[in-house]
Amino acid sequence: MFNLPSLKLGRIFGIPLEINPTWLVIFVLVAASLAFSYYPSFFDWSATTALIVGILTALLFFASIVVHEMSHSLVARAGGIKIRKVTLFLFGGVAQMEEEPRGPGAEFVMAIAGPAASLGLAALFYAAYTGAILLRVPDVVWGPLEYLSAINLSVALFNLLPGFPLDGGRVLRAALWAMTGDLLKATLWASRAGQAVGYLMVGAAVIGVLNGMLNLIWLGLVGWFIATIADKSYRQQEAKSRLSHIPVSAIMTPDPLVAPGEISLEELAHDYFLGGRHSRYPVVVGGEVVGLISLSRVKKIPREGWADTRVADVADQDVISLLVDADDHADTVAERLVGERPGALLVVRDGRVVGIVTRADVISRLRRSDV
Repeated sequence: MFNLPSLKLGRIFGIPLEINPTWLVIFVLVAASLAFSYYPSFFDWSATTALIVGILTALLFFASIVVHEMSHSLVARAGGIKIRKVTLFLFGGVAQMEEEPRGPGAEFVMAIAGPAASLGLAALFYAAYTGAILLRVPDVVWGPLEYLSAINLSVALFNLLPGFPLDGGRVLRAALWAMTGDLLKATLWASRAGQAVGYLMVGAAVIGVLNGMLNLIWLGLVGWFIATIADKSYRQQEAKSRLSHIPVSAIMTPDPLVAPGEISLEELAHDYFLGGRHSRYPVVVGGEVVGLISLSRVKKIPREGWADTRVADVADQDVISLLVDADDHADTVAERLVGERPGALLVVRDGRVVGIVTRADVISRLRRSDV
């Protein structure tokens, strides 16, 4: 996200949770707004109390965002979709899926799960707030509960706006998909709705700022982000559609040169990468493919250690995730090559490696189809 490395926090229900450095910006803004503006406006607290409660409330708010995204993830996983990770970033959170839902019903259930979780949290915090009022507990307790109820309700309602990639936009796409039977057409209209929502937010922010409401700058940034991602989402779906009828064998590099796992990184660098045509090679030990070695993985090893390090010890050996059948459609390959992946897959037919396919191969085919 934003090309910045994310900090891995751990796993929840087996799903990796990460925080992008940009998240710190919004966390500080939320905590500061609560501590220096919101709470002092309603409660007679000391500055220290307001600051502590503001930070704790911000943490609980982002924990609520995690619950929202995990709800999407767990429903998607129950439907057979692998979740790569959940990341908190500048504009909230995102669950990164290996693939799109396989049908409009699955899309609808997955999309609605997040807002439903936020509504549930809003109700839970409101019940706790009501109980605290009835028990006459201090306002330092019920104040944050009231805020968390309202903010989770706001998150649910905002995400239900009918514009892709918001949850409401995914619900809209599911409905259009069910009516037309055409995922690409449904994505087009849902994305156009997303752009309309985004640009309306930008327009409202501009008008507000011109009238002195500088706090609406954030609304404009969120709107711009939604409009941009909406357009990008349609372009990605269009590209996948063009690749959906092309077999992997048509875009792969056939009979790839393989690197022996027993040679050193020094030999690999000189005999394969230096002046070679490729930046990655299948690795073979005893006639069997055991992984993939890329120039980027070699560079992670200190130069002085190349002579004493075997290729097989450095290669990406998650062979199952590196294999793709030659008769599979190229759109499935495109999904597996995005993000923090090796950048190449080994193409097999009848258990034998017959080629290698890279991001560059996919991009080249898309460019040719544009001509």
